[in-house]
Amino acid sequence: MNDKKTKDNIVYNTILSRRSIRRFEQKKIPIEILKKCVNAARLAPSAANLQTLEFIIVSNEKIGKKIFETLGFAGYLPDWNPSISEKPMAYIVILCNDSKNKWYTRDASFAAENIIITAESYNVGSCILCNIKKDEVKKILDIPNGIAVDSIVALGYKKEHPKIVDYKDSIKYYHDEKKNLHVPKKSLKKLIHIDRY
Repeated sequence: MNDKKTKDNIVYNTILSRRSIRRFEQKKIPIEILKKCVNAARLAPSAANLQTLEFIIVSNEKIGKKIFETLGFAGYLPDWNPSISEKPMAYIVILCNDSKNKWYTRDASFAAENIIITAESYNVGSCILCNIKKDEVKKILDIPNGIAVDSIVALGYKKEHPKIVDYKDSIKYYHDEKKNLHVPKKSLKKLIHIDRY
């Protein structure tokens, strides 16, 4: 299923190439790319078109270091986090200004997907993070009461290239002896049903 990149399938190929990246080159991302990621997020589907999401771009290095300390990166690798020399170079914090909206987490998921696909189209790696010390993030970024932190997308140029492996008996991603990340995925054949189950 590795189609040659054409105008007809460039989005599909971008989706196929995207992986969650947790180790980054220490190279700044142009603010224009980060703004495009947020613009793509703003245009994601929104339940009842309520548009309760807001976004903070963090590209300042000092603030970014503080945000880095609030994040848990790899649930299946509890003794591992990227080192400070592999940290993300930017973050997009996804906020909701009306957490009573029962659909906002779904909207935030759609927005996050648009962010990571847009980033991938610029060869920028990403990782959606929900294991966050939200109260600390609110203090660092002066987020007012009544505004909820949903998630954070970590961004940077890729220092790793995770490999997809066939799912056998575990969904847990893992490092091999060279610290290459392997991610088990179920096959399309096992998941797809046509016309009936």
